[in-house]
Amino acid sequence: MKINEKAVSEAVGFVLILGIVISGIGLVTLYGYPVLLKEQSNTDVKNMERAMIVIQNDMKSLCYKNVPYKETSLQVSGGTLEVINSGDYGGFINVTNGTPSLQQDYSLGALIYRSDRSTEVITLENGAVMTCQEGSAGSAMLAEPRWFYDGPTGTFVIYIMNISTDDLMAKSGMGAVRMSLENVDTQVYTSPNDVTVTYTPDGDNDLTVAWDNYLTGIGPSGTHTLLGVNKLVIKEYRIKIYDI
Repeated sequence: MKINEKAVSEAVGFVLILGIVISGIGLVTLYGYPVLLKEQSNTDVKNMERAMIVIQNDMKSLCYKNVPYKETSLQVSGGTLEVINSGDYGGFINVTNGTPSLQQDYSLGALIYRSDRSTEVITLENGAVMTCQEGSAGSAMLAEPRWFYDGPTGTFVIYIMNISTDDLMAKSGMGAVRMSLENVDTQVYTSPNDVTVTYTPDGDNDLTVAWDNYLTGIGPSGTHTLLGVNKLVIKEYRIKIYDI
């Protein structure tokens, strides 16, 4: 008796094709999906870096251009943006001119974005935008604050941006950052002396390396000294954030 094998060959072909399709889907899931997630995470982080720089420019407008109120719309994707009041934030800057006339700590406060898909953390602290990895000692400054030192006249100008809020704030998705300038305090010291700036990081957000590099990278201690400063100007801006 002659056996008809046409149906068998079609069944074998179907099984082979189905196996190839399933294998392809498995390979895409195994190797391609993590890459897609990583790319999406990188995109979210880059968008938040740009958003933080926009907020930094808004703060500069409040402080340096006498703009009373600023509001910035932004989308927080792939993570959470939180506002930490200066009184609850562990990071601060100490300035001393070597005499009892000035030995003072300046509280900062911060806006911090933490990614849900990676260890990336972006911080807006004291007018500087910085990035670091969660749990890592390294950090880098993406946008610098507006401090400056004029060598010929020996004038050192330090700007302190103190962030305050009435409530704890955190945001994901679409939102707006609403803020105003509450007060400005200016201190001027004209006695020639050495000025030392010491940065102390928040316990959960160590940005010492970024500040060290900005303050000319003297040692890992977060301390920088300028010798023979003839005039020291410290301007402390108190910025209140109402909502995000």
